[in-house]
Amino acid sequence: MQKPDSAADRAITDIADVRKHNMRAILRVVEQSGQASRADIARACGLSQPTVCSAVDGLIEAGLLSVAGEGSSTGGRPPIMLELNSDSVFAVGVDLGGTNLRVGLADLAGTIVARCEWPSPGKLGTKGEAAVSYVARAIRDTVTDSGLDPSRMGAIGLGAPGVTDPSTGVVSIAPALGWQNTPVASMLRDEFGVPVRVDNDVNAAAMAELHYGYGQELRDFVFVSIGTGIGSGIVIDGRLHRGASGAAGEIGYMVIDHTWSGSTTYDFGCFESMAAAGAIAAMAAEALGVDDALPEDLFRAAGSGHRAAGQAVKAIADRIAAAFSCIAALIDPQAIVIGGGISGAGEVLLEPVRERLAQLSPFAPELRASRLGTDAGLVGAAVLGIEEIKERALQSI
Repeated sequence: MQKPDSAADRAITDIADVRKHNMRAILRVVEQSGQASRADIARACGLSQPTVCSAVDGLIEAGLLSVAGEGSSTGGRPPIMLELNSDSVFAVGVDLGGTNLRVGLADLAGTIVARCEWPSPGKLGTKGEAAVSYVARAIRDTVTDSGLDPSRMGAIGLGAPGVTDPSTGVVSIAPALGWQNTPVASMLRDEFGVPVRVDNDVNAAAMAELHYGYGQELRDFVFVSIGTGIGSGIVIDGRLHRGASGAAGEIGYMVIDHTWSGSTTYDFGCFESMAAAGAIAAMAAEALGVDDALPEDLFRAAGSGHRAAGQAVKAIADRIAAAFSCIAALIDPQAIVIGGGISGAGEVLLEPVRERLAQLSPFAPELRASRLGTDAGLVGAAVLGIEEIKERALQSI
């Protein structure tokens, strides 16, 4: 029997890999510039004109690029401009948080063109396979309400609040949803008949920041989402770092108080028990002297000069800075980008975190609020679907 790993086979594979690499680079140039000519692409990618022309032809044939028309002439023939064929198909993004489930339909440029929101299935006590069915119903309703042709659905991306294996689409741990080794991707694939990519929700948000936010200027950053829970996505040299078991970035389990007794259920870790939305809401109720308060009530009061609210915000900032000092010492990122619902507090929270972090660490990174705001998770989930569509198209060339 002939060995499949012959030199000729490897050469063919290498050539195909190089071609796909070139196509991905070309797509990035066109996406970032909006429109580009073949000459623009050749200069930006450092590729020869024949290589660019061949790759562009393939991308047009695959439906990923289209001709936008003629550009401005600099003295010769006007260049033919290319753009992303963003309306050819749409991706579904599902941001499955602890409080809300948001579904967005995005074009290939990452623009959310339709969206809907429901309570999270976990909040309603809907768990296991029933939670997957709940997500499927939300997707169907969003597509129906949007008026878009369901046949144009190219892929689904889902950000799950737990540890996931993106290569298999299995969610190994998501306590809030009762998912344990649940094959979420295959279940949704069977339901809709399109490719499905599942990843941790904060990893997805970090990918959104990488593609459409601060990733345009930062190569090393940590995206931290503070909401119902706390998690992070770690980007090193422009790539997402997942860890040996896919649990890299699960900083909600970071121990910031030596008296923390731990838990056998692992529903919430030390850091998120002390600094996520539930803890902040409890501190808000105490500081404001009311039975029920929201985190935003606390930040609003602190911004208006309320003394007790200001002290509570400082206590929260101290806890966050303690965790961030560990991140800084271990990873040394250019910046920590804060997302999730608590990011809406803005400088009322960020400034005291900066001050305390500077006291705790000689390696204090820059702190920034996400450019995508509370949409980071939704856009990130859509990015999962968009990347799946692109890769499928490239494999067909």
